[in-house]
Amino acid sequence: MRVGLVLGVVVALLSTTAARADSPRDMMLELHGGAFTPGVDDGLGNGNTPYGDIFGTSMTLLSLHVDYEMWQGFGTLALGGGLGYGWVNGKALSSDGEKTDDDVGFNIVPLTISLVYRWDWLEVKYGVPFVPYFKAGLSGTIWWATDAKDDIANTRGPNGEERTGAGLTLGWHVAAGLQFLLDIFSPGMAQQFDEESGVNNSYIFVEVMHSDVDDFGSDSSIDLSADAVSFGLAFEF
Repeated sequence: MRVGLVLGVVVALLSTTAARADSPRDMMLELHGGAFTPGVDDGLGNGNTPYGDIFGTSMTLLSLHVDYEMWQGFGTLALGGGLGYGWVNGKALSSDGEKTDDDVGFNIVPLTISLVYRWDWLEVKYGVPFVPYFKAGLSGTIWWATDAKDDIANTRGPNGEERTGAGLTLGWHVAAGLQFLLDIFSPGMAQQFDEESGVNNSYIFVEVMHSDVDDFGSDSSIDLSADAVSFGLAFEF
């Protein structure tokens, strides 16, 4: 008796979600938050670890991604772009390698263009709340280092040449994630949210991304490659 009642509730939730999925869907907005450790030290290839010595930790990275859904059939194919901001603070090193009391910082603004595939067929047809997805595309990261005066710092390249501590580094990325549909917890509220704001579906998600950002293997570029995990909220409208 109790098993039948539970199954009935589950079926009702899933059927309600499936019915809602017929409303128009055109775009997806994702809000990401997570930690990011750029491969600055690995990219030097000379045993020096300036990033680790000065900052010693991952930076905080917040970002958003927006895409347009070009095709909807056995899943959804979309084209989108992302914009983020990451930062970390540390202490400057003296000439003998000891930490000082001077505050310094490292900042990045990652830009991405991605082709996205979401396998949402089970959600659309049957209300299954889990949606796996995949991304691949090009990356460009604006970066700058700040000194104790909060000005752009000077730095040295892999070959010892003096450089301004700012630039743009290009590369590519791939990512995989899993979305969980929040609408199943309150279909009525989700329907009202859709009618009032145009948001068709709301999700929480986790995403794993590998980015290779070193100007496609250039020895003279800073290496901002990383493997990173982010969590967030997504809205389909």
